[in-house]
Amino acid sequence: MPPEKVVFATAVEALFVRALGGNLSSLARRRLREAGLDLEKPLAVSYPLDDWKTFVHVASGALYPHLEPVEAHWWMGIHFLEGYLQTFTGRVVAELAPALGPRRMLERIGQDLRSGNNFSEVELVGHSPRHCELWMNDVLDDVPSFAAGFILRAQQLAGARGVHVDVASYDGTACTFDIRWREALPQAANG
Repeated sequence: MPPEKVVFATAVEALFVRALGGNLSSLARRRLREAGLDLEKPLAVSYPLDDWKTFVHVASGALYPHLEPVEAHWWMGIHFLEGYLQTFTGRVVAELAPALGPRRMLERIGQDLRSGNNFSEVELVGHSPRHCELWMNDVLDDVPSFAAGFILRAQQLAGARGVHVDVASYDGTACTFDIRWREALPQAANG
C-alpha cells in the first residue's frame, strides 16, 4: 500500500501563516480550526492531503467569496508561492530565479514541491525555447487552477513576461499544463 499523501508543515506555514495570516478574519480562522488547522497553535509536522485541500477551500471561500472557485483557487496558488518566498528556502529561490530563467525554473519545480509534500512528481517536455508542457501527478487541490497560479507566479519571478498557463488535460488529480511566455527580462536571458 502506498504511503498516505501528506503536505508538510513548511507548505502549510507558507500559505496559511506567512501569506494569508494577516488577511484571515476571525471567522475564517474559526472555520479553519473546525477543519483541523488551528493557527493559534504550533503546526503539526504534516497534514493529510485531503485536509490541506479542505483548508485551501475554506480560505479561498473566506478571502474570495465573490469569485468562482477556479479563480479563487488560482489566487490561492499565487499566495502559496508568495508565502513560500518568505521562507528561508524560498528566499534563496527568489534570489536565484532571475539567473535561472523561466525554463530552468520549470525544471526545478518538482524539487521545490517535494520540499512541501511527500508525493509530488513533475515531468517537463520542452516544445520551443518559450513553450513547455509540465505534467504534475497531483495538483494539490480539487481544481488545477491552484497549481496554475503558483506556476505562473514562479515564471514571472524567473523573468518571463506574457505568461500563459493553460490546462491541456486534467483527470481530477494529475494535470498537464501548457506553459508559454513571450519573452524574458534581460537578466533571465538563459531561460
